[in-house]
Amino acid sequence: MSRGLRRWLPRALFVAGTAVAAVTVLYLVLLGRMAFVDWTRGRDRLLLLTPLLGVLAYALLARGRSRGGSRGAPARWLAAVVALAALWPAWQGYIGMRGPQAYVWTWWQAENPESARPIGAWQLPSSGLVRARTDGLRVYDSGGRSAGGHTAPAGTAFCALSRTVVHGVGLVAAERAPGGCGTRVSAVDLRQSDELWAKDLPEAPSADGTSPPVAVVGDTAVVVTEGALLGGDLRGGDERWRMPVPSGCRARALDGAADRVLYVEDCPGAGTARLTSLDARTGTPAWQTPLRTPSGEPRMLSVRPIALWAGDAVRLFDDAGRERGAVPVSGPREDLLAEPGPLVSGDLLVLPVKGRVPGISAYSLLDGRRVWHARLDGATVLGVAQGRAPGGVDVVTSTAASTYLWHLDGTTGRPKAEPTILRDVPLGRRFEIYPTGTEGYTFVNLDPSGELPSYVALRRVTGW
Repeated sequence: MSRGLRRWLPRALFVAGTAVAAVTVLYLVLLGRMAFVDWTRGRDRLLLLTPLLGVLAYALLARGRSRGGSRGAPARWLAAVVALAALWPAWQGYIGMRGPQAYVWTWWQAENPESARPIGAWQLPSSGLVRARTDGLRVYDSGGRSAGGHTAPAGTAFCALSRTVVHGVGLVAAERAPGGCGTRVSAVDLRQSDELWAKDLPEAPSADGTSPPVAVVGDTAVVVTEGALLGGDLRGGDERWRMPVPSGCRARALDGAADRVLYVEDCPGAGTARLTSLDARTGTPAWQTPLRTPSGEPRMLSVRPIALWAGDAVRLFDDAGRERGAVPVSGPREDLLAEPGPLVSGDLLVLPVKGRVPGISAYSLLDGRRVWHARLDGATVLGVAQGRAPGGVDVVTSTAASTYLWHLDGTTGRPKAEPTILRDVPLGRRFEIYPTGTEGYTFVNLDPSGELPSYVALRRVTGW
């Protein structure tokens, strides 16, 4: 070893040891902080790495000091600078071990207890959202601030919403006393919080499930009333067509998209049922397909492609009404769960399942085969939504320790990244998920207890 190397090696060891000691102290502080946080991801690696770094720092410092490496102001100043510089990559390493996390950055606190039951939510095309309760609609802007709303008229209570909003206009069904859900229907311009029109119907449709009696299909408002389906102008309310429903039958599972209206014409007395398609603009029947009488409430999952949850199976149809496959609700491999979700992503039906390997599965809406399954670490699925990335699927899960937000590839079910831990996010049993902004998410609580914030917006954690 040359004389110059023998001279500078102890000083280099002292500088390196000081840097490693600074990183060790940082990790000890972080471990102390993590002991008071309700999550454990990354802690095991810090518990292993920190003592190893401490031993290394001791060895380097001892070696350097034994050879005089700590003597001299230049060496001590250099050690201090390098130690401070080493904290930045150490902090980045900690963030990598901890993984992504998000926290609540704003919310709108509901009354406690809430005076009215929440019934649903809409996301506005521009920005913001609408949370509907039995006593009215509450509009929130993109910043989480209240931006007006619409109160239910005296003597009525809102009970159902159209699944979609077109050009900022949605349909709201209300119930009068006496009367059922749908004895009053109104169209509301959500951008102005104005009621465009309202109709009082003599009788409510005889429905007993969660299928709304209203739908927005293009520029047509479709309403289920006793004995008929009505189609009218969405903004003006003028009736365009009327489709009678046979005596002893009822229209169920109403939905539509583009130029198509779909519903199930169920006739319990006759023991028959039909899936019916109408032209949304004119009400002209396109086709009818016989169904086995559905047990329970049928549910339209998708209009294009057509998927109907009816009794013991999800039944799939082509554009002409011909059945082309089915997915059994209870199968040898897994059972489908109707809540939360399901989600239609392209030609796939994505929904939670239970069985030997619980998690979430995707089935083809073209032939009914299972395309992929994601275990999600065996956690309980709380919510499913379209991901921010095109074709992606976002899933909220819960374990005994934490709540996670997964980002899955919609075609394969594989995680696109490590799941995000949701820190101290107050979520109820029912909620809607909306990806907003560049990295945030918005949750709308629909839990009837009224003890949770009605509107919760998330952002990634950049600090602890």
